[in-house]
Amino acid sequence: MDQSLKPLVPPSSGVPAQESGCSNKVLESLDRLEGTLKEIEKTCQSKDAEVWHKPRKDGRKIYARVRCNVIRVGEIDTVKQEFSAEIYLAVTWKEPSVKGLTREDVDWEEQWNPCVYFFNAMSIDKMVCKHNVIYPEGEPDGIPDAQVSYRMKATFKASMKLHDFPFDQQELTIKLMSDWPFTDVEFVKDMNIKDSIRLDTFTADEEWVLSKHVVAQPVLEDKAKTGSHRQYPLYYLSMHVRRKSGFYLWNVALILMLILMLCFTCFAVSPEEPADRLSVTVTLLLTAIAFKYVVSQSLPTISYLTLLDKYVLCGLILQCLIVSQNAVASLFDPQDLALFDIISICVLATLVLLVQIIFILASAVKSRRVTSKLQKHTKQYTELCDQINQSWQARQQQLKDREKEKNEQYTGEKLPAPTMEQVQRTSPDPLPPKGIVKRKSRRLKKNSGSLSFGEGENGVELLSVKVGTTFF
Repeated sequence: MDQSLKPLVPPSSGVPAQESGCSNKVLESLDRLEGTLKEIEKTCQSKDAEVWHKPRKDGRKIYARVRCNVIRVGEIDTVKQEFSAEIYLAVTWKEPSVKGLTREDVDWEEQWNPCVYFFNAMSIDKMVCKHNVIYPEGEPDGIPDAQVSYRMKATFKASMKLHDFPFDQQELTIKLMSDWPFTDVEFVKDMNIKDSIRLDTFTADEEWVLSKHVVAQPVLEDKAKTGSHRQYPLYYLSMHVRRKSGFYLWNVALILMLILMLCFTCFAVSPEEPADRLSVTVTLLLTAIAFKYVVSQSLPTISYLTLLDKYVLCGLILQCLIVSQNAVASLFDPQDLALFDIISICVLATLVLLVQIIFILASAVKSRRVTSKLQKHTKQYTELCDQINQSWQARQQQLKDREKEKNEQYTGEKLPAPTMEQVQRTSPDPLPPKGIVKRKSRRLKKNSGSLSFGEGENGVELLSVKVGTTFF
């Protein structure tokens, strides 16, 4: 073969390797993009597409146990009547169809679930839904629990009652509802574990005080209010907050009282110059109206008057009376003006003092009423937690007792120690009587493999085999 003919082998170079690496990166990027598009498509379909839920095959009514943990209560918007919260919610029910299965073995898309949704949620920022199969300890029937849990962060709508503003307390409620009617599903409180709320993560503590209790209870929907022939199960999770009234007392009520008192300085001006008096009182009246506008910015559009609104309006009415007095004073004779001013000052000062006393008393009564109501809720929550803890301890004690009974059944009764007669009866070579034991030994030496006989302790004959060594 001619050595000049050599196989055509492409020269080794790093360019093809670099090109293949770049192509692999491009393919990986395309795969990630395709996966992202599929997730977006799936999310859009889950929101817009019509979803049908299959009813239960056994047709029995499910009692879904609800447990809630309030992780964080965020901003509270009084004007929009909204609040943000992050919660963990677990719904548990008895499910015979998953008996003997684990969480990974169950097709949760085909498995029946309570179809819980939050119908007062305005927007959901984050939600993680998980499923689980739980086998409770000590259950005689052995039927497991199916559980669906939600970890979510959302903004909820709240119906605020502002009659006692700024000494009000608000109930922040998260409302749960099921797509199944009340004949199929009923929400009940989970008495196996208590509901909880975290106070250290509260972010609106500059204006509000968060109570350390959660009021969780099922609610029966009224047919007359809904207009439906069916009733659907409802479950309310309520937190209570109390407004800190210091800001409105110092920045609105106190300043308005000072403005009202300054209106009496108009009587220092000569009654024969009503224009100068009116310039003082009208200017202060416009200032009070500006304060009323500031108060209205802190409240939603409501058709009733709050406590602070009533106080501000009373101040405006008193200022209008002072303005009217200044305007009417010019109609009196100069001899009667001094007496008219004295009578006007006494009457108006009495009215101002009366308004201040009524406002202070009303504020104290409403504040005390709010405190008493919140303490009552906290007491009920504490008693319920103690009841749940006692029930849990009783269940743990029952489990220990059952475990102890099982161990006793496996172990059986403790047998007494065998007697000397029983040992002699069962032994192939009976032992000599006590006191006749004699130690005997025989020393044998063999240089090759042999059998050795000897008597050990208690006269028992020993048989040994020793190969190539000396046996003693």
